[in-house]
Amino acid sequence: MELLTLFSDWEDQLELPKGAVVFKRGDPADYLYVVTEGEVELKVGDEPLAAELAGGIFGEMSLVQSLRAADAVTLRPTRLARVSREQFRELVREHPDLAIH
Repeated sequence: MELLTLFSDWEDQLELPKGAVVFKRGDPADYLYVVTEGEVELKVGDEPLAAELAGGIFGEMSLVQSLRAADAVTLRPTRLARVSREQFRELVREHPDLAIH
């Protein structure tokens, strides 16, 4: 399964400039995100945790937690597919390999 193909025409997409805040630590965690273009850094305070490029998923802890554990900021112009818990459950039923990714 190719994530970029699966999410290329996803209905709920965000286009963000470099330096945009996707979410902040402590925000409500309602969605996970798939990077379809660009790059997003995850960090706590000034401590970088990870960077996700096209095809990467972040915010997946929203499936089990109600609040964000880190900040997510774009490192360059970025396009994200925003996926709700319910949408993710349906996608996993249709594409079981997504759960492994």
